[in-house]
Amino acid sequence: MNIEKAKQIPIELVLKKMNYTPSKTNGFDVWYLSPLHDEKTASFKINTKINRWYDHGLQKGGNIIDFIAFKFNYTIPEVLKFLENYSDESIFSFQKQKKCETKFIKSTTEIKIIKVIEIQHFALKQYLENRKIYHFENEPNLREVHYEVNGKKYFGIGFQNRSNGFEIRSKYAKICIGKKDISLIVKGDKNKKNIRIFEGFTDYISFKHLKKNSSDYLILNSIAMINRCDEILSNYDEIELYFDQDEAGNLYTKTTLEKFKIAKDCRGFYKDFKDLNEWLVNTIL
Repeated sequence: MNIEKAKQIPIELVLKKMNYTPSKTNGFDVWYLSPLHDEKTASFKINTKINRWYDHGLQKGGNIIDFIAFKFNYTIPEVLKFLENYSDESIFSFQKQKKCETKFIKSTTEIKIIKVIEIQHFALKQYLENRKIYHFENEPNLREVHYEVNGKKYFGIGFQNRSNGFEIRSKYAKICIGKKDISLIVKGDKNKKNIRIFEGFTDYISFKHLKKNSSDYLILNSIAMINRCDEILSNYDEIELYFDQDEAGNLYTKTTLEKFKIAKDCRGFYKDFKDLNEWLVNTIL
């Protein structure tokens, strides 16, 4: 363990292993009851984007090394020795993805899935929580996917489509592994054929956070996929559209409304935001 490697260890991971839990989260800011002094109102803040802490009660802050040194009155060598317990490769693998951002994958790139498991990694849970997505455990399509790109290992949130491909999302990745396809979730009452359509899975899960009902859901995973869904949509009596507030969203909303007279544009309540998830992040406590 050296100082540079120690600074990469997420402060929230250390607090989690010390049995401290967040009081609230606001974007990249995570608030705790201070682990450095007694208090009744959370004044200890971690900014997860820059991995720094600040205790408003003490008017002190810094990096992970400063925190451990202050809390336990340790010397730097003692801090590094303490942080060796957090040096497992899985802790650092998420930070390493930033150095090899996987948003754009060339057609010649070799990608393979290593394993698919329930969402466990703290960084992926933090990614979802930063987007106000808390209740994801019962989503069968949502998984933690470990994959390899040209021999380098990564992991992210994976949302499975009907061709068994995965839309991968994380702080650093936005790719599709496998065949691009829609995700169709059929849960509705057969006597009421209603379907709600979303561009991506974050909007879909955001909607379910707001409203609990038994409609069917179509997640396009790319808005242009709506052009392949005529046969599916012809089976429904009601079609609700929750596309993005951008040029593509406007275009495909218009064409779908023209094609299906039973369809309706449901973007009104998030009209001042790019999409439904952005509205959720900025308006719901």
